[in-house]
Amino acid sequence: MFKVLIMGGTQFVSKALAQHLITTGHQVDIFTRGHKEIDYNGIHQHLIGDRNSIGDLRNNLSDHTYDYIFDINAYTKDQIKKVIDNINPIQLKRYIFCSSGAVYAPSEKEISETFLKEEHPIWGKYGMNKMEAEDYLFQLHSEKDFPITIFRPSYIYGGGNNIYRESYFFDRIEKKLNIPLPEGHCQVQFVHITDVVQIMESVMYNERSNGEAYNLTYSESVSWKKLLETAEKVMKKKAVESEKEDYISVNSLDTKEGKFPFPNVTYLLDNNKSIKHGLFSPVIDLQAGLEEAYKFQIQRH
Repeated sequence: MFKVLIMGGTQFVSKALAQHLITTGHQVDIFTRGHKEIDYNGIHQHLIGDRNSIGDLRNNLSDHTYDYIFDINAYTKDQIKKVIDNINPIQLKRYIFCSSGAVYAPSEKEISETFLKEEHPIWGKYGMNKMEAEDYLFQLHSEKDFPITIFRPSYIYGGGNNIYRESYFFDRIEKKLNIPLPEGHCQVQFVHITDVVQIMESVMYNERSNGEAYNLTYSESVSWKKLLETAEKVMKKKAVESEKEDYISVNSLDTKEGKFPFPNVTYLLDNNKSIKHGLFSPVIDLQAGLEEAYKFQIQRH
């Protein structure tokens, strides 16, 4: 059993990770603002505070020691620095940061972890902030041997997703509303939340992952048409046909209902490095993942 701190614990990835690590026998603390009810059991301590407040971090964290810290909801270097400056690192084996594939420059091909990182016209400041946070952690690792692992996920999906993505397809098919697909030949990748948490957990048993960044994805590439067809297959219902000119473009952070929930840009990551290094290999394909997500949505309604 390891002592684990999760920055987050009430939304999608951080919540699923907390539940998974509790199930696998670890002592799990979570750090949240306390605005949302914890609807699962097994948390050792719920630390309540604002991660942007040095006082809240110091009061909650300075007296604790952890083997692993999973920072799921950090967006900036400053947020990470404040946490690290206020923890007792004496027994820390790893600081795991959930970054993003948004740190990479645009590409129409599948890209590895060594691909150019720069501002992307779609992800913009979000990707730049994640990149700066990564660079800070790499610097700490290089200069002070601070133990880190960084993950760069593709689109994460599955039951409990707080971003209106797969639910957009389920809802519109159910309500007989059209789903206008973007034109072009974009290919994207998804990774199911169950695979995500197992990949993240696997670094706890893998020393080779110290100081490394990994793309986190299921290797299957998916077109918008295939995504829609798979949702139809899962629901056993056909979507309403629509004209291409009905497509309403979105930016990466605009997921308002009625708009297609993905930017029309290729987003492909090579995950061979994580598999080669012995991390958990994702196993859930798109159909199986959407089946789980759809069952979850039905149960919630």
